[in-house]
Amino acid sequence: MIDVIIHDESITSSSQIGQIGGLKKANGNGKIDVFHLFDGANALLMKLEMDSYTELRTEKGLLEINYCVEGRFETSFSSHNNVILKPGDMALSSYDGIHGSKSVSHFPLGHYEGVCLELDPVKAENWIKKNVPALYISFSTLRENLLGNKWYTFISAGPHCEHVFGELYESSLYMDLEFIRLKVLELLMLLVRIPQNENKVDYYSSSQARMVERLRDQILKRQEDYVSLQQIARENNISVSYLEKLFKKIYGVSIYRYIKEYRLEQAAVELTHSAKTITQISEKIGYENSSKFSECFKKRYGLTPSMYRKSTKERSKIEH
Repeated sequence: MIDVIIHDESITSSSQIGQIGGLKKANGNGKIDVFHLFDGANALLMKLEMDSYTELRTEKGLLEINYCVEGRFETSFSSHNNVILKPGDMALSSYDGIHGSKSVSHFPLGHYEGVCLELDPVKAENWIKKNVPALYISFSTLRENLLGNKWYTFISAGPHCEHVFGELYESSLYMDLEFIRLKVLELLMLLVRIPQNENKVDYYSSSQARMVERLRDQILKRQEDYVSLQQIARENNISVSYLEKLFKKIYGVSIYRYIKEYRLEQAAVELTHSAKTITQISEKIGYENSSKFSECFKKRYGLTPSMYRKSTKERSKIEH
């Protein structure tokens, strides 16, 4: 069951929030904190435990920004395009009434934490113009800068936006509406100023995605530390160079880096949601040496596995 907590009396029903409909009907558990920031702007701070959900878009012109904090987010559209978000990536969409009326999203780690901003460009721009004119934000410029003639795109958030998204997500611990509002305004200012086409990622076909997803699953099932690309390529009648090129095109990183990051993310989920020992977790994700696992984990998350587990437990206590 998804627990939707609305922190504003002006939202009388979760049906007024775009993403909620599909998530409430999905099989899984989690929590979504919804903040009505100002006219035309909602922020959703999400923590989900599920495999997938289906979203139907009906409100034409609504601007949606999703940022992946933790886990992985994979979406396929009725327009036959696919998007994969890893931590630090964001996706932007503006439903045009034709494309993407339906999307199916998957969480391959079974766990996802993220931020979603739902914006009505006309209402939000008028509110900002009236209440904080010094921070005037042109949503038409923002849309043109980031989307161009597309209705959907995804990019790396970059260090500045990533920092603000991080502060925005962490603020959910304190439920400070004014702070969240300021962070969203700061974020919008940054997005308007991102150089056009910076960090943009090309779309790819569903057939390419299905093939690489199948190869990725084969690779991830092999828990040993070393994976032979030659063997994987030979088993699938393709060359190693083609496998590496297509994998990087779709996932944005090399195969070996993806495997390492994926396993460490898997470990982070286990540390948060299971009672397994650190040795058991390190062995499960393919590390024979728990010291080497701790070293790699600290490099990725800035904390040792034991410190990470302790910090997530403390955070959980504060939330409850």
